[in-house]
Amino acid sequence: MLISFFSLSGSPGVSTAVLALTWSWPRDAVAVEADPTGGHALAVFDPDGALGRRGLLELTVAARKTPLHHAMSAQLVTLPNGTGRHHLLPGCRGPLESDGVPWASLAGLFREFKTVDVLVDCGRIRAHGAPRAVMAASDLVVLVLRNDRHSLARAVRSFELVQREAGLTASGDGSLVAVVVPAESQGFPPAEVAKVFAAHGVPLAGVLAKDPAAAAQFSDLFQPSRRFPTSPLLSSTRVVAQELGRRASTREALLRSTNVVRFPPHPGPPSVHMAPVPAVRPIPVPRPNHGGEPDDAG
Repeated sequence: MLISFFSLSGSPGVSTAVLALTWSWPRDAVAVEADPTGGHALAVFDPDGALGRRGLLELTVAARKTPLHHAMSAQLVTLPNGTGRHHLLPGCRGPLESDGVPWASLAGLFREFKTVDVLVDCGRIRAHGAPRAVMAASDLVVLVLRNDRHSLARAVRSFELVQREAGLTASGDGSLVAVVVPAESQGFPPAEVAKVFAAHGVPLAGVLAKDPAAAAQFSDLFQPSRRFPTSPLLSSTRVVAQELGRRASTREALLRSTNVVRFPPHPGPPSVHMAPVPAVRPIPVPRPNHGGEPDDAG
């Protein structure tokens, strides 16, 4: 399955949401940093640069001589959650690099994965160089927005624009859903948000918990405390991941049964399975504290 995430403007936490959801995803998954303004997730998990330069630019260069699916496997970083099933494809380091990424070819490749789900951080939907080819090829497109008055009002006004910019075929067909992330102030009840969005044909697929300490592990530097695996953020992402996976799977089956062609197929092998990811130096994740010993702060 291919799922794209985007925002309307500002920094509502799309990158953090995508990494946290990939971390908790029930199937094998890859988080792709496709924000054209650049990504920094590699520095979060490998601040010393021990893994070298990896990412979309290196993938683009390698794909000139190597089949795209093999070139991609060599650029992946295994997320240190102890499963070995969840990976990161780091993004470009800025707009100049992003301009050279073959989004159409990558969208075709992502669609061919049969046993790996791909979660793509597309950044702002109207940014220069936004990966619209990836969004148009997606089984599900997810609007990530803050739970505050201005963000919610703007979303309601922009649903038609979003459908057009993302290349979606029709409104109300289940292709577009929303995920709400916490704002600084007290937000609106999820049931109220869901009711308003449903009136415009956009389901609310979930709400992520307000948990700054856990969120910082995906946006600043990965130094988790013992509480991290059972943190409110990860507890909420497990629920939202199940819901997004269910909706994406349902729409994928619907489109397949109606023979809808969303995107020209990638000219590679008919069934691509991701090559083994090279072993990387794991970052230890502390186990949850179930005993009586004192826990770390945060």
